Amino acid sequence: MTKDAVSEINVLLIEDDEDDYILTLDYLQCIPNFKFNLVWQSQYHQALDALEGNTFDLCLLDYQLGAQTGLSVLEEARKRQVHTPIIMLTGQSDEILDNEALRAGAEDFVLKSEISSPRFIRSIRYALARKELERERLERLRVESDSRAKDRFLAHLSHELRTPLTSILGYTNLLLSREELQNIKPELSIINNNSEHLLNLLNDVLDLSKLKENKLELNKQNTCLNSFLSDLYSLFRMAAAKKGLSFSIVATTPLPQDIEVDKTRLKQVLINIIYNAIKFTSSGFVTVEVTFTQHHRLQFNVVDTGIGIPEEKIKRIFKPFEQVQNVTTRTNEGAGLGLAISSALIKLMGGALNVESTLGEGSKFRFDIALNVDETLELAPLSLNKMHNDNDCSLPSDLQGHILIVEDIGEIQMLLRTLIGQVGATADIANDGVEALALLERDAAKYDLVLMDLHMPRMDGRDTIVAVRERDINLPVVALTAAAQKGTKEELVALGFDDMMSKPINVSDLGRCLTEYLSGEQRNSSAEIKEPPNALTFLVVEDDSDTRNLLTLLLNSLQINVVSADCAHSCWQEFSSHREGFFDAILLDIGLPDKSGLTLAKEIKAQSPEQYIVIASGYDPEPEKLAEAKIDDVMLKPITLNDLKEIQEKLP
Repeated sequence: MTKDAVSEINVLLIEDDEDDYILTLDYLQCIPNFKFNLVWQSQYHQALDALEGNTFDLCLLDYQLGAQTGLSVLEEARKRQVHTPIIMLTGQSDEILDNEALRAGAEDFVLKSEISSPRFIRSIRYALARKELERERLERLRVESDSRAKDRFLAHLSHELRTPLTSILGYTNLLLSREELQNIKPELSIINNNSEHLLNLLNDVLDLSKLKENKLELNKQNTCLNSFLSDLYSLFRMAAAKKGLSFSIVATTPLPQDIEVDKTRLKQVLINIIYNAIKFTSSGFVTVEVTFTQHHRLQFNVVDTGIGIPEEKIKRIFKPFEQVQNVTTRTNEGAGLGLAISSALIKLMGGALNVESTLGEGSKFRFDIALNVDETLELAPLSLNKMHNDNDCSLPSDLQGHILIVEDIGEIQMLLRTLIGQVGATADIANDGVEALALLERDAAKYDLVLMDLHMPRMDGRDTIVAVRERDINLPVVALTAAAQKGTKEELVALGFDDMMSKPINVSDLGRCLTEYLSGEQRNSSAEIKEPPNALTFLVVEDDSDTRNLLTLLLNSLQINVVSADCAHSCWQEFSSHREGFFDAILLDIGLPDKSGLTLAKEIKAQSPEQYIVIASGYDPEPEKLAEAKIDDVMLKPITLNDLKEIQEKLP
């Protein structure tokens, strides 16, 4: 408070003596730098009602109030959760009474004879200061509580949105890869593109929230700059070509081969800027210029020949939810968060995002980031490597025959029946061994091949094959298993199976099997079963059935065996009964119905410290909690095939 500033203070005086009221009022009016608005109450109940409103900055309370005492007022005020600071006034000195008043909640105890003394002024100042500190403390607690509630809400929202998006994006990508569905590829692409758009909006909102709360941390890692820029070029080359634009990434200087950077966030920034450049450019070019400066900074210039930005609008484009293009006839998409987030991320990386633009001619977005490199750093010209990913998953199309599928999971039944139909064969379905045995006893000659799952309700595959061979049914039976391990081959041959395929169903393996058995080239049961070398087995723990089935299919496409569980209890059952004692990896959902995924991970690690555990989450878990649970890796939903490939590559 400055020397001439005046603080206005609302004071409640609880006093049954009018003379003392007048004396107190006169003295309060003489205290400099304060303007006291005094309200007088002489009755016990009216005084408590006035206090309960918590509208006063200070209360001066007489000890003696007729039949009542100030102590009873203090006790009742505490019960009513009154936060107004109270100074007790009394006509005589009494150390015992003084201590009782302080214990009852009074801020201070002052003799009425001291009202005109400096001690009374100090008591008022201290009481008001403590009230202000308490107000600040309560406000801080409220803000922290609101922040925690917001974090919980965003975490819940993120999880609830990412879980269905996992299924939508995953199954759409699987459908897009199916040759027989190419006639509806445009419709599937619309679903996929809009799902990705929704996911990007969700990510933007969550990122913006973290940036505002200073809760977003960079995860720097060693990154090959050539590969990073090559991926970026591949990502936008076709999008630019479709609009007739020239797109290029050029280096104006030799570049470091490897840099320490959060490549995910740097890529996010560049994607936002390049996407906007292509979006708002109808002819000409979009060029990304990369420079390694003498101050060991990496500089990016994204230059386009687009519509440009009006000068008066440039400052607005870095504000959240701002769209400046409403001054044009161009239709906009998005929430206007991309550039705001990019600017904040670049600042976090030690740089700044700037823009130069001329309306009708184009724009240049420029930023640089700090690099921690030494003087011996190796520099080389930029070389954009072209990557190809050829994956031949073709099936023969000229086979004939009738197959019995013995499988209890509906999605896998549908998948097998569809694939079998593509080769020209037909199929019947049995949901378990009991149904299969009934069909075979009725007419075994009807079938050319049996595909039989090992793990089924009522009667599993092992019991079923024994019963089949006991009935002298000799048609070929191929076992389907998600847990191919050493020793499985000999066991299945001894039981009577002719062959084995691992789950997930690999299209090329299925094609080989169908070609062999439907063309009459059957092996006898003593033949060697082909077992995938070094087959990995993952335990997937996920309560959402769509996500669980999708992860199974994606992992199967990587030739990884899958054991699944829908809760912590079933996870422990699978983990305890697993033959090897541990899985190559456990994919663990963070929000299970009966226990937190992090808690379950800690329990598993306590029993098997070497078990590799990956947490799957719809939000970014706190690093401290991940470290406490000794989590090996984290995947953010929706989980893609590339995410699973990265996990596969990290395993020994």
